[in-house]
Amino acid sequence: MILESIAILALVAFLAYKGASRLQQLWHLYRLMGTTRFNMPMPVSRLGALDVATVILLMVVKYVYSVLGLLPKLQPDDDGVHIVLPEVTAIAKLRVTSRDERRFDDAAGGPGKDRSNRHNRIMFLPALVNPMLSLLLANRNCPVLPFGCVNTQNSFEIRDPTISRDAAALGEDNCIVMAFFGGPERKGRRVKRGMEFDIRIAVIKFDSIGHGDSVMEQVITILAYLPSSAKPRFRPAENTIDEPSVAWSTTSTNKVTLDLLAPRSWAAVCKDYNPIHMIRPMAKLFGFPGTIAHGNHVLAVATQQLLSVSDPDERVDDQVRRMIYREASYVLKVAFKRPMVLPVSLNVEYGLVDGGGLGLRVVGGGKEYLTAWMM
Repeated sequence: MILESIAILALVAFLAYKGASRLQQLWHLYRLMGTTRFNMPMPVSRLGALDVATVILLMVVKYVYSVLGLLPKLQPDDDGVHIVLPEVTAIAKLRVTSRDERRFDDAAGGPGKDRSNRHNRIMFLPALVNPMLSLLLANRNCPVLPFGCVNTQNSFEIRDPTISRDAAALGEDNCIVMAFFGGPERKGRRVKRGMEFDIRIAVIKFDSIGHGDSVMEQVITILAYLPSSAKPRFRPAENTIDEPSVAWSTTSTNKVTLDLLAPRSWAAVCKDYNPIHMIRPMAKLFGFPGTIAHGNHVLAVATQQLLSVSDPDERVDDQVRRMIYREASYVLKVAFKRPMVLPVSLNVEYGLVDGGGLGLRVVGGGKEYLTAWMM
């Protein structure tokens, strides 16, 4: 009886300790989300389920702040086109494990392997650092309400392509991730449906003597919906997406097929649990006909299939191999043309970019959903 009592008391004490520890961590994150520059207490790639739930809860808190008038207001710039945004910076460590690789492979349809039997995971690193986006949107100095926001464009500068083939180099606890929102260099842009803004993320790898080099930089463009009456008022202008000319081949195609549960496997990698991807009624609430696929998930599946491309035009095959095996840095740009409502079964087409490079697009039913360029 005494031993049983001791065991019960020990269990109660342990649960109380864990509960207090969780509340302390929640309070710490709440305070961090009120600062304009913060360091995450854990690696961004090691956020667990409770951490993700906490970030989502802090996003909900922003809506309470908005109702109470405590959230910063969007400030129109003097030029009548841009929107001044407060500057927020987030910093975190990056630590990669084999479990991260397995999750990515499960979501993206398996690792592509090159002729040396090395894994080819072009979108692996961008997916791992994606939680930095959620952290910035959860910050209370950021005036954007996060739920319902849509990713419209991405630009990835891969400065060290070998990391796409050997992620083990990122498992040595020698990388940090920095993410930037707002400030004079990243003003919001008034567009027809609301405001577009950019978030810049940089991954810096340090050597044994402490010298750091950027191995990847990406710019994520987000659309936040605004009422038509919001200032500054929208002014029709030329398309800001500078799309290169691509000679598309319809003979080399692959398929992207995702079911209704696909967003869960991708969210396990990137921690993006935006309700427009997860919950059909919530997606409808934000104006979508159903839950929509993560754009980067579709891009990841399409790029994983590059090694299976075979085209009668040898120039296409040659360009595919150049992109996969290259050692020099390259830029991958993607524009998301329209939401991909789940479930989806779409074709992937490839082509040659005018001036050099490889084009990739996801199409179906005579519509173009996603276009990407690797140059």
